[in-house]
Amino acid sequence: MVHTAKNESYIRTYDLNPHYKMKFLWTLIAGLIIISSGRAVCADSRDRLAAVYFSDGKVLTGRISLSPGRKFKLNIPKGGAIKTSDMVTGEDVQYGKVRLFTFEPVREIRFYPTKEEMRRNWKFIEKTKYDEKTAKADYTPAAKSYTGDAYPLRYLNATVIFESGEIMQGHLYSAIVYLQTGQDEPDKQSKLDKLGGRVRRHKLILRSKQRGKQGTTLNDLVYVRRIKLLEKGKEIAAKITVKFLDMRFDPNDAVQAVTRESLTPVPTKKTDKDDTFIVESTFGEEFYLAARQEGRYIVGWPGQQNDKLFALAEDHLKRQRDFYNDRELLGVLENKKNKEVLTLVSLRRKVAPTHFGDIGGEWDKDLGTVVEPWRLSIWRWKYDEKNQELILSARGTFFRVIFQTDAPTPTVVTSEKLWNIQRLKDSVLVGKKETSNDKNQK
Repeated sequence: MVHTAKNESYIRTYDLNPHYKMKFLWTLIAGLIIISSGRAVCADSRDRLAAVYFSDGKVLTGRISLSPGRKFKLNIPKGGAIKTSDMVTGEDVQYGKVRLFTFEPVREIRFYPTKEEMRRNWKFIEKTKYDEKTAKADYTPAAKSYTGDAYPLRYLNATVIFESGEIMQGHLYSAIVYLQTGQDEPDKQSKLDKLGGRVRRHKLILRSKQRGKQGTTLNDLVYVRRIKLLEKGKEIAAKITVKFLDMRFDPNDAVQAVTRESLTPVPTKKTDKDDTFIVESTFGEEFYLAARQEGRYIVGWPGQQNDKLFALAEDHLKRQRDFYNDRELLGVLENKKNKEVLTLVSLRRKVAPTHFGDIGGEWDKDLGTVVEPWRLSIWRWKYDEKNQELILSARGTFFRVIFQTDAPTPTVVTSEKLWNIQRLKDSVLVGKKETSNDKNQK
């Protein structure tokens, strides 16, 4: 093989840099793994038997799955409107507007157009006439000039029906799913595909917005109308009863649950009993618990802390550029299996004076003054133990409160009582005998 001088120089330079060499090798290995494991797309992402109905009447049946590691992302427009009270004058628990889930808890997904139209490409044509002699112009408004044939445009929303019977409706972000139809014979896979055999893998792009080619119609723009799962999925409860064994709550107290995997705040409602709450829409996920009791905030968290990891997380928290400029680390928890670190943080956007004036806070038009938002949140970080580096990957919030600038930041304590959760089908028992850690926090 003949190399040019330029190519040889590039190769020699590349070989002298071990960092880029290793990066290239790992990228190459990852690519080869993906290419060599073609059927892993379905196998590794918990595929399920499903029927896919298209708008042109076609129906395909087979094993359906998302890309490995991917999830559906549903934006629920009304989710952010559910609050316990006015966010300016008091407490505010805003449930997650965006919900993440896989095919596991889903029974059916239905897609429907919210808007359909035929459009043409256009541009503005300047119509203003200017007379150089008189220096006058008529300032005729610019007009649209259309070109080419019309093309179809469609916007889609989705209704998701879960195995628990819950139904959620909203904007489903575009996603790719894979459908394997026919009998799976891995040893003869490529041969069957080339000869038009029984096995097919279809890549279906579920778009929230579709645009067709010029000269086509809306009928030509085929979309997935319905995905119906044909086998029973993961059993999940629509509502979970949470009973506290050694805590009682007044009418003004509150409890908030945040799902453990997606870090989504979910509806947590008080019952007529002073020790019982109802948690809804977890989609089968376990959850963390926090409570507001007698003016202070309590979060379920293990008592033992890794001091070295705490110092590392505290350093990264201070260096993290964020909207909230006053950040306090309250606890750390390592997940060795997923190479992740969870941090419990108190966040406040404080007004800070500078040479250019005060910055920070938020302007409240009703009060006519600057206010400071505060959050009690969990942040998840990817953990590179070898290089002692953390990368922020997800956030979830228990409580959000708006304060006047002179109001103190709320007191937050951790408690092993709220950390000890015993799951019994559709109910959860919380609490145990008081620990030394809980006594010290009183």
